[in-house]
Amino acid sequence: MSDVLHAAALTTLADAIRNGRLRARDVLEHHLARLARLDPPLGTFVFLDADGARAAADAVDARVRRGDDPGPLAGVPFGVKELEDVAGWPHPRGARVFADAIATTTSTHVSRLRAAGAVPVGLTASPEMGAASFTASLLHGVCRNPWNPARTPGGSSGGSAAAVAAGLVPFATGSDSGGSLRIPAAFTGLVGFKGTYGRVPRGPRYVGFPNVRSYGVLTRSVADTARVLDSVVGPDEHDPLSLPHPGLSYERALAALDLRGTRVAWTADLGFGACEPAVARVARAAADGLVAATGMVATDARVELADPEEAWRVLMAPDLLELYAPFLPARAADVNPTLQFLVAMAAGLGMRDLARAALVRDALVQSLAELFERVDLVLLPTTPIPAFAAEGPPPPTIAGRAVSPLATVAQTYVFNLSGHPAVSVPAGAVDGAPIGLQIVARRHDDLRVLAAARALERERPWPLLAPE
Repeated sequence: MSDVLHAAALTTLADAIRNGRLRARDVLEHHLARLARLDPPLGTFVFLDADGARAAADAVDARVRRGDDPGPLAGVPFGVKELEDVAGWPHPRGARVFADAIATTTSTHVSRLRAAGAVPVGLTASPEMGAASFTASLLHGVCRNPWNPARTPGGSSGGSAAAVAAGLVPFATGSDSGGSLRIPAAFTGLVGFKGTYGRVPRGPRYVGFPNVRSYGVLTRSVADTARVLDSVVGPDEHDPLSLPHPGLSYERALAALDLRGTRVAWTADLGFGACEPAVARVARAAADGLVAATGMVATDARVELADPEEAWRVLMAPDLLELYAPFLPARAADVNPTLQFLVAMAAGLGMRDLARAALVRDALVQSLAELFERVDLVLLPTTPIPAFAAEGPPPPTIAGRAVSPLATVAQTYVFNLSGHPAVSVPAGAVDGAPIGLQIVARRHDDLRVLAAARALERERPWPLLAPE
């Protein structure tokens, strides 16, 4: 097994380390060697703490030798998205103006992963402040997709996705404010799950004004995602919107949930977007296969939502204004032009603009509440296009129609505003580029989302790794 450790499931590695069949140090060294060989042209990691990782792996092995249980993620190496803080590590967030920042706290998410035995190895690349659907920054340069280095792995958790798809680590953390877990998962053939808002607690630092960002991980299977989720859910006093423990093990409950009779709605575009026909065809075929394989029931429910793009932009802008006010305009050359635009927009907002955005958000929540009275799941393409050029920007047209620069995230940011659980799981490929099927359920029905994703990966097996 030692020569294929990078292709092994997270659950397989952790169980083998827990029972002494593998050493955590050997698993780590295998991945570090692979990272040293394959990462330079991809640009997935922006900081590496190999010595700290070795110390953590050795501690796991010592616990196993003593007969102690090191935890459900025992010895599994992982990357941490650079927007998430780890005390003592750099905390640049892809920004030149924060290039020298050092984190003083560790996120609850990472702390719980460590407590479950996982071994953090370093920080993965993000666009500046996560404000793009492709991963490139003035600070770190361009991150590339291991399926095709000319294409992006998506954003903003692109470094994490590329690292997992290339087999550099078995999993990596991400955050999702508008699709930043699901879009990279779709572009790199991975599983990217955003739980019901509050499912994975945030903090201990400020968690953001609009309450749209969720933490999660990029993995190669739903079972791996469920194992990690079981290790991090539950309330945290630092996050007032964190949810109670669900009272179950997602990993164990996946096999027990019967999806027969689950009512499903299909949409290619949520009623307002644009989607490339080839992407819609592949995603629809995956959706139809999933329904047929599980005994779910396809309905004729129409998904017709109003586009909340402006409200999403308005609600996201105040935090950026607060962060960048000390640096603009003096250091404009060091700030991404998109962020400069958003900061300038935020400076011109008034209280009525925020109130109107909140009303649009509420109307979206009400529309989805009515929809989920008639259906249990909504299936749609995760993204309207396959992965585009690694350097960006997103294409200005989709399906022959001029679109907003945010059209790439139009299928995903809706569910950040509403707080619904959503997952992207591989659906197939268009012109050799992976695309994802997004599965969405009513709030708190996270298990159904994961169970449907697991059924799809069984119905449509997908390569565990990008080809080398």
